Amino acid sequence: MKWKINIHEEHCTGCLICQMICSLANDGCFYPSHSLIKVQNDENDAHFRIELDNNCNNCGLCASYCTSKALLNEKR
Repeated sequence: MKWKINIHEEHCTGCLICQMICSLANDGCFYPSHSLIKVQNDENDAHFRIELDNNCNNCGLCASYCTSKALLNEKR
């Protein structure tokens, strides 16, 4: 099933669980740079930026594992 991933950056804690589960699902290893989702810290404030790569297949794993609810699944 394909999902639409809704991003709520204001809830992000920067834990990188989304990047870890994405890299595991796509590459078989826990390596954040292989992830199709990127979480970046804005050095000027305490906020995190979340960006989905254009190659993201919307599997929804990142949102399923997001404990802060910064990523939420919505059925397509």
